[in-house]
Amino acid sequence: MWTTFWDMHSGGGQKEDVAMIFIEAPEDEAKVIFYNRFGHNPERVTCTCCGSDYSISENESLEQATGFHRNCKYSYMKDGKEISQEEGWTSGKGKNKNVWSGYMEKQNEQQMNIRKSCKTSDDDKWGLYMTLEEYLKLGEALVIYAKDIKPEDRVGDIPEQGYVWME
Repeated sequence: MWTTFWDMHSGGGQKEDVAMIFIEAPEDEAKVIFYNRFGHNPERVTCTCCGSDYSISENESLEQATGFHRNCKYSYMKDGKEISQEEGWTSGKGKNKNVWSGYMEKQNEQQMNIRKSCKTSDDDKWGLYMTLEEYLKLGEALVIYAKDIKPEDRVGDIPEQGYVWME
């Protein structure tokens, strides 16, 4: 499993040198690793008007975790064939659970249409599909692989920090 920590720039700034941190661990464990590596709770709220410091999500692979940021197409598949979003939702909710959804290694056409309407220059890469290798070379993300995580980084308590939402 991979856990993504996407810095929401709450409080007006980025918390680390990169906006995206990917940790090869399930979410609960990754939060502990994050705290042990960076010294702050990833669920901290720095500014009450801005919300949480990070958007946190879990994915089965690094390719899926980075798919949105690499401008990959999000698709629904059934029996090896691409189906519509509506059909994917309907099929997935009923008895037929053999619907897969996720990022595919091809261009997100919506991003391409936005790119065309914005009249970006040919040398501007905004909105274009990137392979995982190309994305990681940009230096906008930090990837922490399981092999690079020390056993002591996987244990500990995360203190409450920042503002705390009260109901």
